[in-house]
Amino acid sequence: MKIQILFIILFALNMLLIWGVRLSGKFRWYRWPGNFIFAVLPLLTVLFPQPLFDLDYFWWKIAGAAAIILGAGAIIWANQQWKKTAPDTLITTGPYQYLRHPIYLGLIFIIVGWWWLWAAVYSFYFGMFILALIWAHAWLEEKLVMEKKFGDKFRAWRQETGMFWIR
Repeated sequence: MKIQILFIILFALNMLLIWGVRLSGKFRWYRWPGNFIFAVLPLLTVLFPQPLFDLDYFWWKIAGAAAIILGAGAIIWANQQWKKTAPDTLITTGPYQYLRHPIYLGLIFIIVGWWWLWAAVYSFYFGMFILALIWAHAWLEEKLVMEKKFGDKFRAWRQETGMFWIR
C-alpha cells in the first residue's frame, strides 16, 4: 500500500514539473520524459504485492482488454487529427468534435483496463486519485493554455463539447 501512495506522490510531482516546464518555457527537454512518466507510471502500480479482487477473472480480463483497445483507438484517432492540423490551430474535427480531451480519455480507458486485467485492489483504489489528477491536468490545460491561446473560439467549442464525455 505504501508503494501506491509513493506512486501518487510521484505522479503529482511529475504533473507539477510538466506544468512548470509548460508555463516557464524552460527545461523543454522534460516534455517527452514527463509525458512518458504521466502515461506509464499508473500502469506500474499493479506490479507490486497487493491483494486481488475476488472476481470472475475471465470477464474482467475481457472487459480490461476491451477498455485498453478502445483507449488505444481513441488516442490513435486523436493523434491522426493532430497530424492533419496546422500548429497553433484549435482542433475541432475527428474525436475533438465530440469531446475536448480524447487523448486523456484514451489514457484513462487504458489505465482502468489495465487495472481490470490485473484485478489489483490498491492499484484500483489509489488509481482513483491518479484519475482525479488527470482530470485536474486537463482542467489546468483548458484554463491556463487553451483559453489564453484561442479565446472566444475555445469558449464556444467548450460549450458544445464535453471534457471527457460526449454531450
